[in-house]
Amino acid sequence: MREVIQCLIDWLDSEPSDEKGHRILRALAQESLKKAGFDESKRRFTADEIVAAVGVSIETTDPKKWIDWPGSLKKYCETREPQIIEFARKRGLSHYPQPDRKSTKGGPGRLTTFYIKAEPVPEITEEDHVVVDDLAGSNAVELKANYQMTELGEVKPSWLASWLFRHGQVELRQWHVWGLLGWLATIGVFAVLIAYAGWLSLSVSRPVTTSDLTLLISIFVIPYGAWVTIIKPWILLLDDRIVVAHELFTNFYEQSAQFELLRDGDLRVIRLVRYSAACPICGATIYLEKGEPDYRRRLVGRCYESPREHVFSFDRITRCGRLMVDR
Repeated sequence: MREVIQCLIDWLDSEPSDEKGHRILRALAQESLKKAGFDESKRRFTADEIVAAVGVSIETTDPKKWIDWPGSLKKYCETREPQIIEFARKRGLSHYPQPDRKSTKGGPGRLTTFYIKAEPVPEITEEDHVVVDDLAGSNAVELKANYQMTELGEVKPSWLASWLFRHGQVELRQWHVWGLLGWLATIGVFAVLIAYAGWLSLSVSRPVTTSDLTLLISIFVIPYGAWVTIIKPWILLLDDRIVVAHELFTNFYEQSAQFELLRDGDLRVIRLVRYSAACPICGATIYLEKGEPDYRRRLVGRCYESPREHVFSFDRITRCGRLMVDR
């Protein structure tokens, strides 16, 4: 049981987050690990005990409503259960950790408790597909893309970024964040100054030459290029949590990779990873690419053999995707 509980803790460590559900699971796992050698009845914890372990004040919070097992917490566990199963399978475990609740009919001394039970790791089947309408409109076709993420460090960075992503990720401390914002602001101001200097040069009355035309074009191209290639990707990463990594940051022989931003309290972690899946239509590999022009501001899974026809959605939480059909 100790290995099963430790499996949940290690999975939580691999997916840092400051979400309430994540914090509750960590508190439950850590408290359960302290009593891993005891019977299951000794590894059950009340809502008050879990909330206290999380660090939330019981005096100002209703523990049962805050945990919200029938609602948000249960859904949080269910959507991440496939990832936990896969994590346990990679470790060679025969059981995986599953958080659960022990309900009672109430009364003195009868409190609802939460615990972690060990469930057998299910066998891999070939029926993991999603229902999508057939283009002919006759029958429904079972299709689903199940994305897998590479291990940290598996995606090789370029020499330009190797010092930054030595272990596949970089932890952004507060000074890193301010440094990044300052760097982006400096680039933005520098581009604007170049454009302004060019405008001043062109404001002098004289015959128009080829160099003047080149300078006129650069007034617009330099700021726009700085925005598109340097500033905008970082803004999108902060907003969308995951973006396609530019080729300058990955090895020449690497397939499409992504920058993924994870939050855990004050900690910010940027990982260089790759999400991929087997195409349920042709069996080729699906890689994440930009959704433009059809799906703006989205990452979609494109089949390596048929990138325009075999297109799947991408959900970084469930790591599942549905076939995207244009009507």
